[in-house]
Amino acid sequence: LHDRLLKSTSAASDDDNDNYSTKMGSMIIDAQEQLSEETKAYIQSKVKWTQEAAVSYCKHMDTDFAIAEGGATGPTFHPAGMKTGFAVLAVAGRRSGQDDVEVLAQTLVLSKHGDRELNMRLYADAAAELCVMAMKIANPSIDMKTEQPDKDNVQTTNVTDKTYLDRSSHLRGDTDAMRELYNRSDAKHVIVKGSSEVMFGSDNQLSLHTMEDPVLGALFETDDAKKEALDDRTFLGRLGDEQTPLFALFLPENTVTTGSPYFANTRSRAPMLSALHNEIALTATAYVNWRDSHRFCTRCGSPVEFVQGGTCAKCTSGHMAWPRQDPSIIVLVTNADSTHAILARSPRHPSYLYTALAGFVEPGENMESAVAREVHEEVGVYVNHQSINYIASQAWPFPQSCMIGFHAKTNAADGLASINIDPNELVDARWFEKEDVYLAARDTDMMGAVLDRQVVETQQANGNWTGSLLVPSKGVLARTLVDHWLEE
Repeated sequence: LHDRLLKSTSAASDDDNDNYSTKMGSMIIDAQEQLSEETKAYIQSKVKWTQEAAVSYCKHMDTDFAIAEGGATGPTFHPAGMKTGFAVLAVAGRRSGQDDVEVLAQTLVLSKHGDRELNMRLYADAAAELCVMAMKIANPSIDMKTEQPDKDNVQTTNVTDKTYLDRSSHLRGDTDAMRELYNRSDAKHVIVKGSSEVMFGSDNQLSLHTMEDPVLGALFETDDAKKEALDDRTFLGRLGDEQTPLFALFLPENTVTTGSPYFANTRSRAPMLSALHNEIALTATAYVNWRDSHRFCTRCGSPVEFVQGGTCAKCTSGHMAWPRQDPSIIVLVTNADSTHAILARSPRHPSYLYTALAGFVEPGENMESAVAREVHEEVGVYVNHQSINYIASQAWPFPQSCMIGFHAKTNAADGLASINIDPNELVDARWFEKEDVYLAARDTDMMGAVLDRQVVETQQANGNWTGSLLVPSKGVLARTLVDHWLEE
């Protein structure tokens, strides 16, 4: 339909539209002297195309209005030399009382960056404004009003995006305060099964329950079993301005449930959660892993009990210990021109999943030195120490890491340096072009939890994905590093 409409328009393009296009293109070229001649010509082609497409659709589909958009969002651009996004928008329609379709309004939107998501929002806002303008041109007497949403009918989950986790560490040693929090009937619970699964209510939300919730009660065969689990809870903090207590409730690995809500693997599924629920899931998982590995005192070997809301291990000799995180680096290495990046696959990853390089920080070693050492050990490449830049960090309790993310570049003279992997650490590592990584990121976003092999296998079986490269999902630090590079 798209091709047919454009062909019919090209064959019947009138002089007025051609003059409009020429005038609009001249205005763009005159106003944007910093653009290359190739870029100006590319924008000019979109000026004409959007007019033709909008008019053609409006005519042949007999709609009141039609809007067409053409441009570039990023992070990769053609023609070469373009660094920022642009969009040309055109609205066609009929003026009140007339039958002829014409271009009512057209605009050029120039971005200052190549961030795809931000540019899409920018263009959408501009399109909305252009639609309002076109409607006023078509019918000046129209009364344009903005309807406000009915807040009373807005559905919310039990924990909204505006809620935050106040860890309330100052209350952990206050026996009276902790007793009161443990007895609160409105206290919420994130439920952990074994050491690797948490209870989900949907793909992007945990299922949090109070003590008297039937869902929680159905998890136990007896009241005594439920009481034992409640007594063994770990205090995670308080939620939002209402300060609702939040606990982690631990269940055995062999706990059986059916239907919804459901348990899912934290490592592969937590990145799909909202930011708050991701933090809650990772915090609960960190505590259960710490408890499993600290049943006896590391100083004297005596048994321990968990005190201070379950956040401290105290042995019978009085020694105390708290959870700790092991610092680990993760780095996306690019060439000096930033056109290619090294992505690698470890034995635990599916054949299609490539990610950034990572490793533990050794005793007495700073982060930058760890970056340089790990890159050379794993792929045999040297990085320029001056290029190492911190990007972001993320808790990764598998079992107890805190990942610190970096970007680093190789030396210019090395070009695409030869890769020599450590077979004890990696199965494969390669240089990937930015365009290929962008396409892999797009496919990853289409599928979601790509660390879950079943998710990808289902897409392959249904014929929805026939590619060979995916990157980590959004919500994982490795993906943050990839996106940061793609948006440069």
